[in-house]
Amino acid sequence: MNLYTDLIAVDIGTSSIKMVAIDPGPGKQGYRIKHLDMAELPEGLVGGDFTRPFISDIGAFQKILGDLTRKNRSTRQGLVIGLPDRWVKLHLFDMKLSEAEKKSTEFLNWRIEKNLPVPDGIEVLVDYQILEKDEASSEDEYRIMAAAVKRDIIDILSSVTTNLELEVMAFDTSSLGVFNLFEEVFPEKCVDQIVLNLHIGHETTVVKAYRRGALIYERVIESAGEEFSRSVGELDSLNADCAQRAKEREAFFPLDRKQVLEMLDKRARIEKIFGNWFRELNVTFRFFQEKYNLSRLPGIFMTGGSAQFTGLPEFLSEYFSTRCMLFNPLEEMPLVQKLDSEKTRRGPAFAPCIGLLAK
Repeated sequence: MNLYTDLIAVDIGTSSIKMVAIDPGPGKQGYRIKHLDMAELPEGLVGGDFTRPFISDIGAFQKILGDLTRKNRSTRQGLVIGLPDRWVKLHLFDMKLSEAEKKSTEFLNWRIEKNLPVPDGIEVLVDYQILEKDEASSEDEYRIMAAAVKRDIIDILSSVTTNLELEVMAFDTSSLGVFNLFEEVFPEKCVDQIVLNLHIGHETTVVKAYRRGALIYERVIESAGEEFSRSVGELDSLNADCAQRAKEREAFFPLDRKQVLEMLDKRARIEKIFGNWFRELNVTFRFFQEKYNLSRLPGIFMTGGSAQFTGLPEFLSEYFSTRCMLFNPLEEMPLVQKLDSEKTRRGPAFAPCIGLLAK
């Protein structure tokens, strides 16, 4: 496993900021977790989407980020920052390129920006990656992945990190690094196979599909942990904090057939909490199967803080007739010193942050 040990990974979400720093183990064998921290964000501080990303109180955000990173800045070269998925618009398209055109960065930037369906009046920063050549085509046609983010939100983040005297090495889409990490741990599951990542966060569920290490499909679903908590609160007349804690304690998904019978009386409750989410997943996966002419869904690996319901991987395996697993990098990484059980349990939530350090 190849991870950067000279950088700090910072994953900005809408409910929290996560930070990971790792050291090489003795003799550069394995790794040691130097810091694994998370700071909760006040509701409404960070949010929006691609066209309207926002940080509502820059001073408050700067203080939280500064407190989180202060103890690490002297021992690391800089930060790699993961942005919320809703802030970044990913585009996949095919483009004919000659060898000379491939080598011209300025020309490629111009061509790619012309292909992006960005609304008028929005100034964006664009990054791209040439994924693969279309082997079925006689032309020099390549698959391109381009990512666009609104310039002003990057300017705001750059100003914040400058004020904190932090050097940013790169901005990235946080959930993209998850596959790199998964591929490092389970290369045999990724060779010549399509793999699906189901990342269940606070506001959104992100579905990404990869083939031969390259992204081929993405959809962001506007339903995740926040909606589940809100539904629990409405059903049980609880405030937001109590609903969140109640959701985390309650058993929603059976682990075996005996529990299926025991939980039949909860069907209506589970439908009210998760029904909309299940329908969105079903539409997403059916469209994906039709698009790629697949008789059955590929294997799914789940990440995110809202993916940790007991029994959910087993339930989705039955529901979608495919292998589904919860990916916890803190259990799979070659750590020379294991973390305590509470920190290890949070591994699926930290997967995007750790993935930012994957080389």
